[in-house]
Formats: sequence, C-alpha cells, structure tokens
Amino acid sequence: MVMNDLWSPQQEQKLQAWHRMQQVVEAGKPSPCFTIAREFGCEAYPLAEALIKRLNAQVAGEPWIIVGRQVIDRVSELSGYTVEQIEKSQDTPSSLKAIFSMFLDSSRAEETEIFTHMRSVIRSFARRGNCVLVGRGAVFAVQDMPNCINLRLVATPEFRIQKIMKSHRLSEKDAIEFIALHQRQRDDFIRRFADKLVADPLLYHLVINNARLDIGKIAEIAEEYMIRYVN
Repeated sequence: MVMNDLWSPQQEQKLQAWHRMQQVVEAGKPSPCFTIAREFGCEAYPLAEALIKRLNAQVAGEPWIIVGRQVIDRVSELSGYTVEQIEKSQDTPSSLKAIFSMFLDSSRAEETEIFTHMRSVIRSFARRGNCVLVGRGAVFAVQDMPNCINLRLVATPEFRIQKIMKSHRLSEKDAIEFIALHQRQRDDFIRRFADKLVADPLLYHLVINNARLDIGKIAEIAEEYMIRYVN
C-alpha cells in the first residue's frame, strides 16, 4: 500500500492549519496576544482555557498562557502595595474615592500609581505574546499593539443569570443582584482606569454572543481570526 492511500483530507487540513500557525509565529515578529473582556456572567476563563488548549496543540515554541491574577501579583511587586490594596483600588466605587480624597489626597495618588503599573504590566505581557489577558482593562492598554486581538463576550441577561445561579449556587433573585453589583464595580473600575466605556464595540476585533455559540466554537473562531489576520 502506498503512503498516499493513508493520507486523508482531514490530515491535509491539519497540516495546512499547522503551517499557517507557524507563519503567524514566524521569527522576528511579535507573537500574537488575545484580550478577553465580558459582561459579568459570560464565560471568559473557560474561553481562555479552550483557546490556549487549541493553540498549544498546534504551535511549537513558547507555550500559551492565561494571564489574569498575575497582573495584580506583578503590580504588587513593582509598586510595593499589597495585593489587598490593589484589589480594593479596583473595587472601591469612584463616589467613595471622591469622598476619601477630600480628607486624604494620597488615596487618589495611590490609585494613579497602581493603574500606571497595571498598564505597564499588561503591555509587558502583551509584548511577550502567546498569552490570553482576561479582564483588568487590558483592552485599553493594548489598543496600539498590532499583535493583540481584542475579544468581548456578551449574552442575554437570562443566560448570564443561569450561569451565575449554577456557578455560585444562588437563587435567581440573588444572582440578579450579584450580577448587577459586580457589573457596576467593573464598569466603575474601567471609567477610572481608562475613562472610557468597556462596552464600546469599536474597541474590539470580535464581539461574540456567548449565548449563541459554545465555548469550543468561539475558541475556534478566535484562532481562525488570528491565523487569517494577525501579522
């Protein structure tokens, strides 16, 4: 039996996909990077996990990683502030910040310094490439970086409520309140971090309805976009 008889169309497609992927990570070019923003309750981390699993299966060299909590840890190292201080800076509403600053100017100075370090850390990960940056306002820090692909997940309230009810074991009423609280905190953080609206579709390469597609299909779409259009 000759070798050609064993070579299926599926194998040919896999070989072509592998070759295209290697062209994306060609030496001398910055490696690709994804950012993922989402409405609260959408599946950002499951998407990040599915995406790096696909990419690591096809690309030789530096492994793809998910970057989330590492941003805060690195900012803590650079700034000298504790992780708790940094998290509080992200979560404290701006109305309370304004009250604090009337009595203590260092509160606003602390936040400004933390955000400066945060942008720097996000950009350093993005320059490294081969990473998926989840949340933390990363989309605003990398707008001028051509190797970055910015994704946003949206979904119906019903979809997000069901996800939070299941993941946090909450009643429907509690899940609705939980989503509203955390979405307000995130939106407020973004206003202070970037003075922009994270929901602006013009910030993103792809805005995807999480309720319409499963995570595996969304990861496939994101990978194909990278292969076709980055570098």
